[in-house]
Amino acid sequence: MSDDRIAILKMLEEGKITAEEAAKLLDALKASESRGQATPLEDAHWEPPRKKAKWMRIEVNEKTGNRVHVKLPVAIVKAAMRIGSGHINIGGFNSDELGPELMEEIEQALIEGETGLLVDVVDDSGDHVQIYLE
Repeated sequence: MSDDRIAILKMLEEGKITAEEAAKLLDALKASESRGQATPLEDAHWEPPRKKAKWMRIEVNEKTGNRVHVKLPVAIVKAAMRIGSGHINIGGFNSDELGPELMEEIEQALIEGETGLLVDVVDDSGDHVQIYLE
């Protein structure tokens, strides 16, 4: 099995591409091999499609033991930020505590559909805030 086929199957296994996308890539690979052309994975501009975030998860763990874990649809978070002029106050989480610069970065990540851990902050009192886009 060629390295390109293995790479495509590995992306499928890791969830980076769907089965349909893998099938298209394998078909394109087969066609390009039969014509002697560069393979799709050799093209420097090719990137697997990114899945956009659908959920924002906010976790607040206070040193006192209080915990807040909130999971909201990204569409609602975007609407709340528009209505609140970039501020969010949900179940013990107040975005004002993060500062305007960090909130601007979060808003940009929401717009671009990024995924993963966005914020990981521990303040002087020992409170821990994490914000994820999933």
